[in-house]
Amino acid sequence: MFSADTSPITLHYRPRNRNTYITITGTGEVSVRTPYKNEQKVRELLRDKEGWIRDKLAKLCARDHECHRLGETIRFRGENAPVHRFPKLQQKLEKVENHVNIEKYYHHFYREEALLTLPSRIEYYARKTGLRPSEVRFKKMRRRWGSCDSRGVVTLNTMMMQLSYEHIDYIIVHELAHLEHMNHSKAFHDLVRLFLPDEKKLRRELRAITPL
Repeated sequence: MFSADTSPITLHYRPRNRNTYITITGTGEVSVRTPYKNEQKVRELLRDKEGWIRDKLAKLCARDHECHRLGETIRFRGENAPVHRFPKLQQKLEKVENHVNIEKYYHHFYREEALLTLPSRIEYYARKTGLRPSEVRFKKMRRRWGSCDSRGVVTLNTMMMQLSYEHIDYIIVHELAHLEHMNHSKAFHDLVRLFLPDEKKLRRELRAITPL
């Protein structure tokens, strides 16, 4: 990983990709998936896209009111919080010097918070909806906030602890609703809306947020 200005850039080498894909996460990280091993080539691609990247980051900062700074702030429960609010995390971060290890501790923090917080929210909505999963799993996922399979196993992305409680509840209800409807039909969305009247708004907002 290397950094450009104040925004961390993560390189993911993908030899099977035909093209390079650049995405901006909800916390302001620039993620690059590329078939190129040559860092100079990647830097040239980033320079070509610099205007687009800066525009996306500016919009993200405007939306969040302040820029997320890796190692100084952490996206938690819908806001950019200073790391010093979490002494255990801060102590760990003070001992590391590279972004890879900083991200590792962020991910550990999110997982611990997910295991502490989410089971009670799942139980609450399971009782409220009458829809109970056969099993609940927690893992870090790159592209989805959650999933539900045909066996009734619900998997939740630990990175959802970045989100507000409203969005967390939406993801939980969304996946529980798949126990009744294994699709995204009108009946499915009507079921989610029965318990979360702002379902459309929450769904639209989540589309604009990418897991770290």
